[in-house]
Amino acid sequence: IVGNLNINSLPNKIDQLKVMVQDNLDILVITESKLNSSFPLGDLMIAGFQEPFRLDRTGDGGGVIIYVREGITKKRLTFNGPDDFEGIFVEISLRKTKWLLGGCYHPPKQPDNYFFYHLGNALDKFHKYDRFLLVGDFNAEETEPVLSEFLSTYDAKNLVKDKTCFKVISNPTCIDLFILNKPASFQGT
Repeated sequence: IVGNLNINSLPNKIDQLKVMVQDNLDILVITESKLNSSFPLGDLMIAGFQEPFRLDRTGDGGGVIIYVREGITKKRLTFNGPDDFEGIFVEISLRKTKWLLGGCYHPPKQPDNYFFYHLGNALDKFHKYDRFLLVGDFNAEETEPVLSEFLSTYDAKNLVKDKTCFKVISNPTCIDLFILNKPASFQGT
């Protein structure tokens, strides 16, 4: 079970998070963690999970963390994208199959073309993985041209169909996505 949470500042919610995920998820991608290097790793540990991968953002906002349950083989991969591209890439072994897992955050002020260009570069770099799952806050809906083109280019689908962002209650959006190239491998969202 893979989960995604746009947490909008992890430090003041870590205790609630620990209770929420303990026996409910195998992999958790958190976006907008809003952490910097002053937040100790020890405070982020969750019982039953391995040490998380984290990508802190030096300014306000942003940040990505990936938690993987103990017993799941994982390896962080190196992607030398620009400093303002927020993505963590991990090799995950599930049922004898290796997946490329990407935890992504697309800041709303960053141009869509820029973000999806660099996300595409990451997929191109890690082309040896037959299966990929990109999870996170993409700040773009599936119907927007740049995301639609990205999905077409990489023969990918978004599994999330319900609204996920309620900043404007009268007009919620679906911007927190699960993008993958083997949708039949998942039972649902």
